[in-house]
Amino acid sequence: MFIKLAKHRQFEYTPHYYNPEPDEKLKQRLRIKRSRQRAKTGSLVWMIAAVGFILFMMYLLSQLAKL
Repeated sequence: MFIKLAKHRQFEYTPHYYNPEPDEKLKQRLRIKRSRQRAKTGSLVWMIAAVGFILFMMYLLSQLAKL
């Protein structure tokens, strides 16, 4: 009835080089990096769409030449 139950271990870690104030330059660099990634994925979609359109037009011209 009076059994001591096991408890989870407590973990305490204090980093050596921690700056509690937010680094504005770091936040801005992350924003720029995110916007560049979005632009790359968007341009890739447009590139694929443009190549598909060109191939479709070449197909239509080849069908027109057969007539």
